[in-house]
Amino acid sequence: MPAASVPKGPKLIGDLKVTQVALDQPKGAKGSRLVYVTGILKNESDHQRFGVRVELDLLDATGNKVGTTTDYRQSLEPRATWQFRGIVTDRRATAAKFAGVKEDE
Repeated sequence: MPAASVPKGPKLIGDLKVTQVALDQPKGAKGSRLVYVTGILKNESDHQRFGVRVELDLLDATGNKVGTTTDYRQSLEPRATWQFRGIVTDRRATAAKFAGVKEDE
């Protein structure tokens, strides 16, 4: 039986990197008010991650925070990417920014 591989280094929240955060209206939803915040989270570690939650701030045209949205993934494999999507519930939102990421213990 092969030995289980042991991940190198400690498990750090900083190993979860978020890029490409943007507002997105789904294709085929023309005329709909349905809008999402989308982006990509990459697990840059050798550790599997569990209960990953991305938190995003919703901003109005002047850059003021008007709300938040989140997305959740039960698990994320080592070196894997996840395209997250959080629903925009405030119509004043014209932009979004990454606010944080959390992981279940």
